[in-house]
This record gives sequence, C-alpha cells and structure tokens, in this order.
Amino acid sequence: MSRFTHAAATMHTLSLAAMEEASRFGVRDADIDHLLLALTIDPDTGGQILRGMGAGLDAARAAVAAQHAAQLELVGIASDTDGLGRIVFHETSGYEWTERALTVLKEASSGDRHGDSAAVLRTLIDEPSGLIQEILRRIDVDPEILSAHLDEVQRLRLVPLQAPDTHTLSGTRSLFAPASREDVWALLSSAGRIPEWDPAVGTIHADHDTTGPWEAESTTEAPDGRPVRVKEEFRRQRVELVECEKPALIRWRFSYPDAVRSNPRLVDFELEHAAGGTQIRATLTWEATQRRGGRRLVRALLKPLHRLLVFTQLAQIESGITRVFR
Repeated sequence: MSRFTHAAATMHTLSLAAMEEASRFGVRDADIDHLLLALTIDPDTGGQILRGMGAGLDAARAAVAAQHAAQLELVGIASDTDGLGRIVFHETSGYEWTERALTVLKEASSGDRHGDSAAVLRTLIDEPSGLIQEILRRIDVDPEILSAHLDEVQRLRLVPLQAPDTHTLSGTRSLFAPASREDVWALLSSAGRIPEWDPAVGTIHADHDTTGPWEAESTTEAPDGRPVRVKEEFRRQRVELVECEKPALIRWRFSYPDAVRSNPRLVDFELEHAAGGTQIRATLTWEATQRRGGRRLVRALLKPLHRLLVFTQLAQIESGITRVFR
C-alpha cells in the first residue's frame, strides 16, 4: 500500500468514525473533538498509543462531554452530560467537517507528515485552540508526553507492510473493537448476529442449536429507509461457518444458490487481545471462478475498481462491528 493510499484509507476510516460520534452527540458538524474520539478506536499507531496511555473510547467520551459542559457553564448554560444518544449516522445524512477539523486533516498529510493516524493525532495536539490538550488532561494524559511518543514514531518512518499482488480478489484490514475478545468472539461467531455487522445480509434463519449451513436474505432496505436494489437471483444467500477456532479465528462463506455463476464471498476474522479491547484482522475474498480467453484481460483492467469495492465492503464491516460496541 503506497503512502497516498494508506493516508486515504486512514482519512476515510477516521471520517466515518468521527461522524458517527458526532451523530451520538446529536450534531451534524464533525469537529476536532469527534476526530479525537475516532482516534481512540483507530487500529493503527495513533490509536494504539492513545489506548496505551489510558485514553480509551469511554474515557475520551466522558472527557469531551465534561469539556462541553464546562464551556457552556462559562456562559451560564447548564448541560446534561448524561443525555448522549446512540449512533445514528448510518440512518441520517447532512454531516460535514468543521473548518478547523479540515485544517487538521490537511496538515496531517503535508510536509513530512504521512497522513496516518499518528500524524493526525500529532496535528490535533498542536491545534491552536487548545481544546484537544484540555480534553487529554481530563483523561490524565500529558499532551507533551503523548507528543514525544508520536514524534518518535514519526522519526522511525515505519512503512506499512505491502500485501502481495495476486490475481485473487481479496483485501485485508486491521480494525479495533473497544470490547473484550470474548464479547467480540460472541458477535462474530454467531450466525444469528451476522446482520449486525454485515450490511449485505438483511435477515438470517438461524438459532443457537443449528450448525448450518443457513439460509439468509440479502439487504433490500438501507438503515435510513432507502430501498436497496437487489437482482432476484441475489436475494437468497447460503451461509456456512467454514472454520471456527475459538477464540482466535472465524471464517464465513456466503454464496448465492440462485446465481450459479456468481463468486462466493469469504470473510475471515483473526482476533487478539489489545490494550483497551480487541485487535481484529479482517480479510474479505471473492472466490475466483474459472474464466477463459479475454476474461483475464477484462479482470486485469477492472482490478483497481475491484480493490475499491473490497476496501468499501471491509470498511462497512468494520463500521458494523465497532458500532455494536459503541
């Protein structure tokens, strides 16, 4: 993955999580405090350093709410810090970044900063309003010590490992869930809970006593109520639990029995303990079918589009998983 691609992926992930957090606060303008909250669940270096210093999601949320309340009290307005709602970003629209949040994101990719989560966090600490430093102090995190850790990472200039370039339509993504490995395992290993994290599955006929395979229906309505167009032959899915090694590995296989030439989809999850929660390595693979002649050329030409498709699907799965525990 190139520096530009890695930075773009980071910005997409942080934007989604920050706007989800903004929706929980009942606002449509995602600001730098929501960006900080997004970083607490970032699977990369920025999130790991924050959580290692005790700045997990719950602590950061409480600090942000307390900071807002303190600011309102200065102008004589009382605030209910217990009135936060659930995440409704996926059910609503109209979210935008504030100007100062956009400035932070731009500066995190300029000069010798690589646009990764560590660079975003370092830029947040330097943001001139001082809001992030005040929030960090409320979590007993010294901004100067945090900056020193981030500067050391910057000096090392670690390059993300590049995935081998193969003809398989596959992608891998690291993500972080603010929950124990046992709770994450309970979510990802249960057939009945697949619709909670996989946006492609609307309903599934499963219970705790069956071992599969199971029949499922594809999603035909988005969370915001908009209809999702699905061809008739792709409305029914067959779901199989291919591999299950508690508590570290889960592999699901999704196929379309009414579309005989379609590509089955494999979703793998590898789980390991991490500071403040669980690190997850998610891999999505579309099983290749036998093609002849010009099909190989067509597939080569479409490879960039396919990579974007896989990235988008993994990002949606990540959002579904983390939303369960937020």
